[in-house]
Amino acid sequence: MKISLISLVPGILDFALRTISASLKQAGHDVDLFFLMKEFHKKYSETSMNNLVKLTKGSDLVGISLMTNFFDNAIQITQKLRNNYDFPILWGGIHPTIRPEESLDYADMVCIGEGEETIVELADKIQNKQYYYDIKGMGFNDKGKKIVNGLRPQPGSKNATIIKSLDQIPFQDYDYKSHFILKGENIVKMDPAMMKQCSVTYQTFPTRGCPYKCTYCVNNVYHEMYPHQKPIRKRSVDNIIGELLEVKSKLPFIELILFNDDAFFLMSVDEIKELSKRYKERIGLPLYITGATPNTLTKEKLSPLVDAGLIEIRLGLQSAAENTKILYKRPHSNRQVENAVRIVNEYRDQLKASYDIILDSPWDTDEDLTDTLMFLSKLPTPLQLTMYSMVLYPETDVYKKAKKEGLIKDDLNDVYRKYFLGPSSTHLNKLFLLLKDYASVGIGISPIIMFILTHKITRKLYLHKFLRNVIRALLPFFRYIGQSTIPSTRLYKFRNVVKFGGGKATYQTNALNEFDMNMDLNDFHSQV
Repeated sequence: MKISLISLVPGILDFALRTISASLKQAGHDVDLFFLMKEFHKKYSETSMNNLVKLTKGSDLVGISLMTNFFDNAIQITQKLRNNYDFPILWGGIHPTIRPEESLDYADMVCIGEGEETIVELADKIQNKQYYYDIKGMGFNDKGKKIVNGLRPQPGSKNATIIKSLDQIPFQDYDYKSHFILKGENIVKMDPAMMKQCSVTYQTFPTRGCPYKCTYCVNNVYHEMYPHQKPIRKRSVDNIIGELLEVKSKLPFIELILFNDDAFFLMSVDEIKELSKRYKERIGLPLYITGATPNTLTKEKLSPLVDAGLIEIRLGLQSAAENTKILYKRPHSNRQVENAVRIVNEYRDQLKASYDIILDSPWDTDEDLTDTLMFLSKLPTPLQLTMYSMVLYPETDVYKKAKKEGLIKDDLNDVYRKYFLGPSSTHLNKLFLLLKDYASVGIGISPIIMFILTHKITRKLYLHKFLRNVIRALLPFFRYIGQSTIPSTRLYKFRNVVKFGGGKATYQTNALNEFDMNMDLNDFHSQV
């Protein structure tokens, strides 16, 4: 059976679709993977769509993986293919999981939840001409009648139908011979040189799930969908190392490993020590880890990872304002943040840390934002900040709150088409960006200066713009000072190692930039 799977995620690091493709191939199916990267909220050209029509000819099933932000793109592709072919079109990923009935207005069927078991069962039944409208974890549009079946236990969970352990899932499909990528307006066949050009980063997940219920995140919804499922499912160290050894063998151009977990640091100290030891001995590539929260980061966990080659971690702070943290249900205190930053800075000659901040919350007051700015200005530098604009993703607690309060008039324009990397241009938001520039070079903006910049009188007298411009104009000078005062990070003898401001070196590739583009506050990693 021929199956075409389409990824709308920016880049080629779509872990979910690659594992599903591998599962389908293991079951004997013929799979083509399409990576249709597109700048946010831009339509595909007619040339691109005609290419896709030509390349999907003869497919028995087409699957499209999407998050909420790519809703328009999924509709465009679906309509184009349906105008030319009568094969069934399946939607999967975060948005169809959360809103299956809406998705069935466009797709013939949807996958709800993680798809490794579900889609293999679907493909087998279609191939064998068996009835498939009763498959758990799926929804169907049967001649206008919508059928949404019960949930299927997630792979690796206690009650899973087939995949009782995540170790049973085959490693990601990186067989470039069956992969295609959007290049300009044309969809072209992937080759090793192009794959290397797109990404020298390999992304994987040692764990799935998250125990927290942050109100802006899909895991908040997920806990309601799967109330009796353990929030964390882990792979064995043997399985993780086995995958990475295969990567080194089959993809020798890979230069950076990314563990993109939601909650990596919830692994035990012993698990992290064992993984670090074997990673250092067998893999030896620079390592980047997400999924760190201040309350889970300890020196006992961080030290062996740094020794193994960890060069960057990403921590979620989101806000220092107490009211906002309560609203978000964040699990850490400001004291724990201070402690986490102190621990990270002990390894400043080897490690870069990025701290996530959420802006543009409709419930944040100027005082809340000022509290966060003042808190950040007191932290030791160098400090890397990443600012996101709040998107009220469907069915999260903050979405429900906004809907109740009348803050969302139109889901399509107010939610689906809102870009999460585009904070609004307010005075306080600009101060966050200014602080980011100064903190990254190890100088920072002192609490006294920040107090003046954020003070009501400053804003009332319209001095804030003038002072902000003065400080921005002084940045090159302070960047020069930073270069002479900050110790250099250890350099890895790999290509694409570049220096950040302040002489602080880190590992930065086109793929890592690509990953940063793909960081969604509603990121749902392990779904088709």
